[in-house]
Amino acid sequence: MAHCPYCLTPVAKKDVVCPACGAEKGYLYFNRKSRGLLFLLAFGLLIPWLVALPFLFYVQGMGTLFWLAVAVAVGLTILTIQRLIVGTTWYR
Repeated sequence: MAHCPYCLTPVAKKDVVCPACGAEKGYLYFNRKSRGLLFLLAFGLLIPWLVALPFLFYVQGMGTLFWLAVAVAVGLTILTIQRLIVGTTWYR
């Protein structure tokens, strides 16, 4: 049995919402709602690399746009991997 970090109410480990205060457990907090693993993988890995890969093939490494797209994709990949290692967190 775990405890909600906000109200210290006992919460089952499988629960994703605290019954007392309404805190949510998830990987990300976006638009005032806790988001799950698929949202994290889509917006942390899939979409950034789908944006960066056309620059890799068509611009072929030349110019500022290429390096900017790659830097954003690499940064989001690092943050996503870190978030996966940490696991789910409580949000309110």
